[in-house]
Amino acid sequence: MTKRPMVERLGLFALVLAGVCGAQPVVTPTPQRPDQIRTPGGYLVSSSVEAGYRFADVAGNRDVYRSAVNYGNGMRVFEAQMRVFREDGRGALLDELQFRSVGATSDPYQFSTVKAEKFGLYRYDMRLSVNRYWNQLPALWAGERGVQAERLWQTHDLTLRPGSRAEILLGYDRNSQTGPGFMTEGIPDTVGAFDRANFLRFRTDLRRRNNNYRAGVNLRAAGLALTAIQSLDNYKEDTLYADAGGIGGGLQNVQAVTSAERHEPIHGNTPVTTLALRSEKERRINVQGRFVYSHGARNAALREDVAAFDPTRNLSTLRQTFIVGDASRAQTTGEGTVTLLPSVRWTVTNTTALNSTRIRGGASFLEISAFRNQYVDLNDLDIRHVTNATEANFRPVQAVSLYAAYRYSDRRIGTRGALEFPEFSFEEELRQVDNHVHAGAGGVRWTPGKRLRASFDFEVGRADRPLAPTSSRNYHNESGRLQWRREGWTVTGFFGRRINNNPSVLTAYSSQSRRGGFHASFAPPEGRWTLDGGYSWTHLDTAAGVFNLFESQQENPSPARAYYTSNLHTANLAGRFKPSDRVTLYLGYSLAKDTGDGRPSLSFDNGVTPTYPSFAVDGSSFFVSFPLTWQSPQARLTLRLNEQLEWNAGWQYYGYGERFSGLQNYHAHTGYSSFRWTF
Repeated sequence: MTKRPMVERLGLFALVLAGVCGAQPVVTPTPQRPDQIRTPGGYLVSSSVEAGYRFADVAGNRDVYRSAVNYGNGMRVFEAQMRVFREDGRGALLDELQFRSVGATSDPYQFSTVKAEKFGLYRYDMRLSVNRYWNQLPALWAGERGVQAERLWQTHDLTLRPGSRAEILLGYDRNSQTGPGFMTEGIPDTVGAFDRANFLRFRTDLRRRNNNYRAGVNLRAAGLALTAIQSLDNYKEDTLYADAGGIGGGLQNVQAVTSAERHEPIHGNTPVTTLALRSEKERRINVQGRFVYSHGARNAALREDVAAFDPTRNLSTLRQTFIVGDASRAQTTGEGTVTLLPSVRWTVTNTTALNSTRIRGGASFLEISAFRNQYVDLNDLDIRHVTNATEANFRPVQAVSLYAAYRYSDRRIGTRGALEFPEFSFEEELRQVDNHVHAGAGGVRWTPGKRLRASFDFEVGRADRPLAPTSSRNYHNESGRLQWRREGWTVTGFFGRRINNNPSVLTAYSSQSRRGGFHASFAPPEGRWTLDGGYSWTHLDTAAGVFNLFESQQENPSPARAYYTSNLHTANLAGRFKPSDRVTLYLGYSLAKDTGDGRPSLSFDNGVTPTYPSFAVDGSSFFVSFPLTWQSPQARLTLRLNEQLEWNAGWQYYGYGERFSGLQNYHAHTGYSSFRWTF
């Protein structure tokens, strides 16, 4: 079986805990490759197809399940693939053709790949991905949104004369998103029949398209390789809106309207020039450089006409809103690296990078209702960021490697704005903020033998004027890793810690994270069975100064602190067993559990208890955490009926439970039965 790195597992569980939509690991398709090879016309041909039925039984909050897993019932082509290959390279127009498709045609997550190549003449690569996304979850604050969208990614790359000293590169990408949904919009002022305590609700027909066209060359000469690519990025958003005030939903304060019309197109182009230079052969002095320049422009417009009637006052009000804006963004990025190899024991690397971003934009606003509101808003933003890093690696003996690094960065942010009203105008002075970061890092790699490896790394940094309260200011981090291998065994242990303090008068911020864990796998030489498992623990706590909402009406509210705590435990165990040549069994289990800080959620005198997230108050301190559990056991059985036919069956359970609220909990049993035919 394929082993996943621990970082991958942590990333998956973090996505689950954050409520972000993403495909969960599933038992399909069955991880077997075609083994039937035919040789028609001098080509080696192998192909297979796996088709069957998928089922899903969901209990609890189906909206949360659909926003995270979203598998349903029905017939599926789980996987289809084919490879045509000619080793001697004597095909007329084709030496290799590969095709693979997963999830067609009804799974919410699908992708297909195609590769075609004539050795020395051309190489074509294509990838097509489909993601059907559902989101109708409750909002944290007032307002609500929902979408049932289909996102389609296409990537096409054509290389002419691959492997030669002069390669021609052509490419095209397309990213589109379509689907129905709904949204709400707040009412800024109470005017006539409009009440600022209400919301407008619109039905949406999402229409977003992004096209990228590119052409370039790869050149090789004198031991150097040069890549030059020119691309054009085109973006269009023409979402359609219609009144949805009569549709039921979670909001009770939806503004009743007699008519509603809204248009909000956004269009723009961004040309991008990319140059890259590198040394092809290792020398005493090696160079590598990259330069990217882009200059994008966006144009946006908003027109909204809404009419409402108040029967209690026999009053009808029309509100018209017009916004026209444009913006340009010029961005220059350059990076150069010089690597010195004075001896076999020493390696010295210096990297200098520059990033410059200049944004210019303005918008004209006009609102007509019972009164007229009109102004022009102009904004400039400049960001210049320069970094330099020097790193030295020294190997005193074969088993020990030491490294030390010094990193420096200088960032300047400049802003300027202006507002123009019909009667007057004012302009802000140019404001600039500089931040300098000095950081030192080091580490050691120790390999006392073939079976044992150890490493330790650390970094200490200081910044003088960080941009945000949560930015790094006075920080240090340490990490270590130990790995042991022997006769099919691989055992790895790791730990890490990061501490950051960003003191200020109003919003003093500090954070501390610690993590540790292990991963172990065993694969005996006979290959009849394998085991893979691990455990990790991540602790995170942050503290920041906030405004005390509970004392907001007092003349001098006391300072308040907000604390967030996470104690995330993740575990996984998987085994693959092959008792005979015809039977393969896979068993797995994954668990992610955040215990929070153990505090009960706050209950108010009126009986209202905040359910999202867990919230508690102790004097002038606020405590927040998200205690929850996610688990997913799975099993898969494969029976080889004959040399060309296999029967597969799989089951996977998804269980999601929030300790601070049961409203979003769900559990689901999903599974499938399929046949794989190789031919």
